[in-house]
Amino acid sequence: MTVRRARAADWEAILEIHRRAFDPEDVPRLVQELRASSVYVPELSFVAVSEDRVVGHVMNTWSGLEGSTTCLLQLTPLGVLPERQREGFGSALVHASLGGARALGEPLLLVEGSPAYYGRFGFVRADELGLLPPPEALYDWALQVAVLDDQAELPQGRVIYPEPFRR
Repeated sequence: MTVRRARAADWEAILEIHRRAFDPEDVPRLVQELRASSVYVPELSFVAVSEDRVVGHVMNTWSGLEGSTTCLLQLTPLGVLPERQREGFGSALVHASLGGARALGEPLLLVEGSPAYYGRFGFVRADELGLLPPPEALYDWALQVAVLDDQAELPQGRVIYPEPFRR
């Protein structure tokens, strides 16, 4: 397995991953809109490759904080081809995102997802640290945060998702 930054030539495979891992329309649309927006962080878009085939993808984007100019880095979405799940590709992509966020000097990384899955990587409920979920969040408990810098003063308030999430 190799994890590397996503390349322009990977995007057809990336969209196929999200079509098959989630649904044929919503998540691929979200990925395309996020990639075309100013919140996309290309250096934190990673693919997992096995036997010369892209089998997983994760991207990271900026979210806002209500009433503030603060930007928060968010891991979203993470997808792995269904037949390649439970082989460690998703974990490798989460680790790449955490490492990339640390390398950028970010104090935290947000994610909306399963606490059972993301808790293994150090994510905890965001509201326990003063970050409230946006109205678009499916469940309050699903918004989580990994603290990357224990010395940093963490922002507080309601997270604001970028426009593509609100469609």
